[in-house]
Amino acid sequence: MTLDTIDRCVAVLVGALCAAAVVTGLAMRGDAGVFPVIAGTLGLLACAGIVLWTLRGRTPDESPPALPWSRFLVWCLCVLGLLGLMVTAGTFVALPLFLLASLRWLGHLRWPVALVIALAFSAVIYVVFVYLLSVPLPAGWLAD
Repeated sequence: MTLDTIDRCVAVLVGALCAAAVVTGLAMRGDAGVFPVIAGTLGLLACAGIVLWTLRGRTPDESPPALPWSRFLVWCLCVLGLLGLMVTAGTFVALPLFLLASLRWLGHLRWPVALVIALAFSAVIYVVFVYLLSVPLPAGWLAD
């Protein structure tokens, strides 16, 4: 079994879970199902993209690219830092720091560009989750 076949199978299984989230969200009353429907739809689109990407033609001798372990380790540390800071410092302190570090060191963006993107994305997340969806997010230091 090739790596593309494994990726395709995992994407189909995760896509089925996302479809179940959409069906569950559609069955909910009122606005309660909006978030599951949106998240499930985005997951379905991502899974469809993975399936289509694995169907592309590749020569049989072409090996898959090697995983850059240093970048993967930095990304894992950033995610762990995000999770740890989100509980103690709050979502809207941790999220811009996570995005800034990820964009700067993994995306190789300059500091001003990374800062603008991190702050803009954090503002969009704030508006969507706090005002539109009314989802309580960890406030951390901001709640004191």
